[in-house]
Amino acid sequence: MNDKIVEAPRIRTPGWRDPRLIVGVILVVLSVAGVVALMQAADSRQGYWAASVDVVPGVKVKPEDFHVVQASMSEASDIYWSAEQDLPSEFYVASTILQGEFLAQRQVNEADPGGRQQVGIRISEDMPASVTTGSRADVWVALADSDGRGFEEPHKLISSAEVVDIDDNTSTFAAADTTTVYLMLSQDALPGVLDAQANGAKISLVPSISGD
Repeated sequence: MNDKIVEAPRIRTPGWRDPRLIVGVILVVLSVAGVVALMQAADSRQGYWAASVDVVPGVKVKPEDFHVVQASMSEASDIYWSAEQDLPSEFYVASTILQGEFLAQRQVNEADPGGRQQVGIRISEDMPASVTTGSRADVWVALADSDGRGFEEPHKLISSAEVVDIDDNTSTFAAADTTTVYLMLSQDALPGVLDAQANGAKISLVPSISGD
């Protein structure tokens, strides 16, 4: 029996001209390009101005009080101040903007839109924890009796005043056990508050109820 040994054909290493290698490379390139394009399309973020510190009404603020944050606002993009727009050199805000919050277009004003002023009120009693910077509170006043021995029944003097700062009066020159709360008040509200404070009335702050 004369069997011949048949050698198996050698598998050649594909060269760079091999059609299969070229197709594979093209598929990889297209795949990477598709992923990059998809990521770019998904990342629609833009720069917007956000407060670097708590910013309150009644005080001039500057661009240095804000920094740029990348965010995707979608339909709300027209509401906020884009980083593509320069901020005025000095301006006032309409309401409190806490650190990290975005600056809305309507917030930027040359003066307080309601003509309000920042006024400090001394509070001798503990305040609710919800009365904080940026919140709103009702001002209740109990006038001193004519004989100086007590106080009349309290009544609401101001509704929904904006709280812009709170000072615990840690100074040795401050009255004991008092807290000074700074409110934004209209011109019409000033006389009543200043008169009550000057005549020793007991002033309390109560968190405003929405819609009150």
